[in-house]
Amino acid sequence: MEHIECCFEEIDEWCGLLREEDCKTKLGRYDGGNLNVPGLGSTCWAVAANIIPNEPLKDLIASGLSEDEIVARCFAFLNKRPYRARKPRYGMLSPRFFIVNEEAGKISVSFTTTERNNKYFWGRGSKTSAGRKVTKRGRPRKAI
Repeated sequence: MEHIECCFEEIDEWCGLLREEDCKTKLGRYDGGNLNVPGLGSTCWAVAANIIPNEPLKDLIASGLSEDEIVARCFAFLNKRPYRARKPRYGMLSPRFFIVNEEAGKISVSFTTTERNNKYFWGRGSKTSAGRKVTKRGRPRKAI
């Protein structure tokens, strides 16, 4: 599968709601929703972000690619390890759902990552009880 070179859109902490001078930007935000995703909250965490391809979206769609193929190729590019790195920069990403906005030239996407606390995203992934095994408290009983 060919890759489509793309990058995440930089956002500030409040997504432009508060005006700050010299505000710090990151590439996405951890999402706190409880969706039916296997391992959510224990092995993978949800993130919301915008992806901007290097080529215009209208040209990619006109070349015969479907929206699903465009997103899959963007994620294949984002999952590549940087040169001489041990692991991918953002963890292993897998898309959950997306909205393609041709006029703005970006893809709003919700995806999962294998890293709970990545320096490129605002916030931190929360642990949920859905993925954890429930343990009993107290002294174990003797088997009869």
